[in-house]
Amino acid sequence: MKHILAHRITVLALTAAVMCSAAACSGPSLGATEQPQGEPTFSGPWAEDFQLSYDQARENDNTFAQDVLRDEQITEAEATEVASRYQSCMADAGFVYDYVNPDGSAQMPTDNMSDAEQQRLNEQDIICSKQSGQYFITALYNALVQDPNGELRNRTAEEIRQDLTECLKRKGAVGPEFTAEDIPIVDADGEEYTQFNQQFTNPGGKYYSEQNYESWIQCNDDPRK
Repeated sequence: MKHILAHRITVLALTAAVMCSAAACSGPSLGATEQPQGEPTFSGPWAEDFQLSYDQARENDNTFAQDVLRDEQITEAEATEVASRYQSCMADAGFVYDYVNPDGSAQMPTDNMSDAEQQRLNEQDIICSKQSGQYFITALYNALVQDPNGELRNRTAEEIRQDLTECLKRKGAVGPEFTAEDIPIVDADGEEYTQFNQQFTNPGGKYYSEQNYESWIQCNDDPRK
């Protein structure tokens, strides 16, 4: 059996710390009175991440994700709907999961999967993650559950990478030669980091084992534990 995780809490945090939002990158930021009619204005401790996720969902024409994010809340029911959509999308592509949880954790049999099929799985994961809304919603949902007041959110990119590195070392998931610089800075759409994530979560990945998979999840959720 293989476990595939869709957690992206660190992607969100690193992206917010080192990248401007899609709206900011494309032109001057809009004040509250300049927001297009019907567009939300976010103000809570995770406001920047809600804005980033909302902008990315809009750029990908995912109205479902926009509607979920609009009220600056993500309910368990909404996260469950995202998981269901992701599971259905993957099944349509021939990858049948035993389960997909609201936090993005999932399990499926992968007996005798070829390297080519593994590559197709990784590519389809990104496609279905975006189509289902998981790409924009699930990590933020996990972040709100784990850190509703944004205590971990307000770290710098360097602090995030260093905390993750120290946690992975403490749990034995990486060797002493591993440094924070081995963790990539997130590119504009997060796909570079997603590929790095798969090195821990997908069989055949450089750092993959069942224990390292669990350690990766735990360190992304809360590196203090």
